[in-house]
Amino acid sequence: MSGKDQEHWTRLRGLIVEQSRRVGSICAPPVASVTNSNGMQPAETTFSRQVFSRDLSNYKIVQTGDYAFNPSRANVGSLARNELGIDVCVSPMYTVFKVTSGDVDARYLHAFLKSRRFIGRVGSSLQGSVREALSFDTLETFPFWLPPLGEQRAIADVLGAVDAGIRKTEELRAQLLDTADALAEALFKGVDPVTGEKNTSGWRSSTLAAEMATIQVGIVVKPASYYVPSGGVPALRSLNVRPNRLNLSDVVRISDDGHRLNGKSALRPGDVVTVRTGEPGKTAVIPSDFGPLNCIDIIFSRPGSEIRGEYVSYFMNSGAAKRQISVLQGGLAQQHLNVGEMKRIKIEVPPLPYQDQAIGFLNALWLRFETEEVELSQLCQLRDALAQELLSGRLRLPESMIARHAETSGQAA
Repeated sequence: MSGKDQEHWTRLRGLIVEQSRRVGSICAPPVASVTNSNGMQPAETTFSRQVFSRDLSNYKIVQTGDYAFNPSRANVGSLARNELGIDVCVSPMYTVFKVTSGDVDARYLHAFLKSRRFIGRVGSSLQGSVREALSFDTLETFPFWLPPLGEQRAIADVLGAVDAGIRKTEELRAQLLDTADALAEALFKGVDPVTGEKNTSGWRSSTLAAEMATIQVGIVVKPASYYVPSGGVPALRSLNVRPNRLNLSDVVRISDDGHRLNGKSALRPGDVVTVRTGEPGKTAVIPSDFGPLNCIDIIFSRPGSEIRGEYVSYFMNSGAAKRQISVLQGGLAQQHLNVGEMKRIKIEVPPLPYQDQAIGFLNALWLRFETEEVELSQLCQLRDALAQELLSGRLRLPESMIARHAETSGQAA
């Protein structure tokens, strides 16, 4: 980095100042909370019940444009700017601050405060601390790349354009997921998605116990004793099971001997694997192109001759199965699905041709969903990479881009 570039490095001290104004005896503004992904939001939209105190007199006021963060959760991104258009108040445990320097663009600072670089530095600063909470004094010491305002605004525009693409892709992804859920609900009731007509001729009411050749649990006794760093056989865990598909990004491997010793939990193409703890019922099917495979502390089922594994997977992730699982949980805090409960799940079983048709409809929709997920992942990676380079001065934008912002009067912070 050149000496000229080095001049742009500074600290946050002197650019921001802590705010401590309390609600006191005035009529309290709406209560807000800070979320990791959605920024500052009204508390009633974040929580299903009231979680804040009835007495708001000690709550801190966050004016429009000010920032607030949870000192104990800043390392996971719990920091946001008030962009709600009204003043709000937050829990006394939050730290509130505002920008006081006219040399800082609000969108640029926000991009910095939400960057992986910043969040990583927060984590590093908390290592070894007793309370593992970020103080405002520590925040002020963080290094900050502060180019001229025109360049800040140009950088904010570039990152904002990628953010807009991410939001649009997230919205489409959510719409596809809602459509898939609605289609599954219709198909499992015998409703033709094209004509809207219902026909359950040849269907029969059954249970998973009657339809599956076996329902068992994978390795539960000291599975870690079989782990090997490489080679061996992949073994699925709960984190590898996503709705209607597998995620092998963090799969563990067990030794060949461990696989042989636990042959009863060896998986085959078409088998169904289901999470039993944490997010019980989440299910995927083993595709046909897999080699040797085992599983750890999840339920695995083998379809009988009258039902397809993919059909069971789509059913288990549908609202119909989720409602049954919720009843089976009985309101328990520890969410867990055991083999006995899995066997009692009721399912309407149509003829195999109908199952194949339903699988085809749902596969097409989920393929589109997965395409959008890949695009979303790529956009997020692009955003992180650009932020890392642009917010550190390692990548400089063309002068032509910066010039469009250089003469903009005022500043947004």
